[in-house]
Amino acid sequence: MVVVGTGTMGAGIALLLAQHGVDVCLLGRSLASVNGALDRVRAGLEFLSREGALDLAQGEAALARVHGATEARDALARADLVIEAVSEAADIKRATYATIGAHTTAAAIVASTTSGLDIFGLAPTFPSPERLLIAHFWNPAYLVPLVEVVPGPATSRAVIEEMETLLRVWDRVPVRLERYVPGFVGVRLNSALYREALHLIDEGVTDARGIDAVMRESIALRLPVLDLMEVADFGGLDTFSRVWDHSFPMLASSTDAGPTVRKAVGNGALGLKAGRGFYDWHGRAAAELVEERDRRLLLWLRERARYRLRERSEAGMKRRRIAGPEFYRTGAFSNAYVVDLGAAEAVYTAGHLAVDAQGNLVGGPDAARQAEFVYGVIERILAAAGATLDDVVKTTAYLTDIRDYPAVNEVRNRVFAGREPASTIVEVSKFVHPGAKIEIEAVAIRTK
Repeated sequence: MVVVGTGTMGAGIALLLAQHGVDVCLLGRSLASVNGALDRVRAGLEFLSREGALDLAQGEAALARVHGATEARDALARADLVIEAVSEAADIKRATYATIGAHTTAAAIVASTTSGLDIFGLAPTFPSPERLLIAHFWNPAYLVPLVEVVPGPATSRAVIEEMETLLRVWDRVPVRLERYVPGFVGVRLNSALYREALHLIDEGVTDARGIDAVMRESIALRLPVLDLMEVADFGGLDTFSRVWDHSFPMLASSTDAGPTVRKAVGNGALGLKAGRGFYDWHGRAAAELVEERDRRLLLWLRERARYRLRERSEAGMKRRRIAGPEFYRTGAFSNAYVVDLGAAEAVYTAGHLAVDAQGNLVGGPDAARQAEFVYGVIERILAAAGATLDDVVKTTAYLTDIRDYPAVNEVRNRVFAGREPASTIVEVSKFVHPGAKIEIEAVAIRTK
């Protein structure tokens, strides 16, 4: 796994992955930038240890999984997943994708964590564009669960699903967009709120403290309990429709940040990093304030399920992840979720390709040999979850060519030897690895 970029987002993503058992290479332009990112990873892990989110041994193990590099060729050549987190500048992105495209294998997934740029337009000649997509993490990446997953015009379904599977394994919440739009969803919603807030400040209606008080005592107070669109349902769409018809024409439609922000920036009031912005932050170090923010965010993440309207019925569905170095990337993605059902457990294994940990295709062009390899991977993962092939109740196989069905079905029947789990065969166009001919998933139920 390679994270390209050693800034705040790159270090945060590296920390997240290392915390979840992934070996990460932080690729930077200079040794100084790499060392700075490693220091941020170390500080983040120490913070999580102090807050009880992981113990000291887990933190040390996670830190040992992260290393730095400045030579792109060697680092990228071994990567099965590349996450690009360089500066939000079109020229830098364009050059970065030229480098990534030149040195990664055709099996590697490449994801950008851009907060709004159209990387598909910046990399029009990217080789194997079906493996390129956006995975927009939010800062701090190791705490904020959301990741917006944005496909490009040529991104394959298999790549999207594998990326979403990885994100769930890392305890993130992927939200898939159907297509690229500037700013995605989160940035657009955030920007719309700020545009109206700045307009009210510019017009002298209220100040920053007034805006924050209104948010704190009304809008922000409700959102931890009800989601945005749920609030509308509770209030009645007929009522909200009348309010929106009346209010929408009055809302701000400015196309820039406005005079208040321009004046602040011109006077050096850049916010926390300058000691003043909308508020005066002098008197406490910025690092202390950021840590206090993260501490409170972590506390809320632990507690919020108690307050969500629908969480109580969902809270009983406990799950754990079965994954390890011996499984990681031995298929499209080899792992399992174990869901506690009370008297039994359900084991779900993600889709697998006949690709080994080095990204090499196993079985050549023979679909049957590929299927044998994949079933072997699934059997080993089930064993790690305390289950066997006897517990499998459903398998799903996706083929690039439906004519391979008879050979693959013969392998399936031999593997399960009359145990006959339900099975579905679906023809699709392509997978992450261009030589792969089959992808298999399995679901097992075992009694405790």
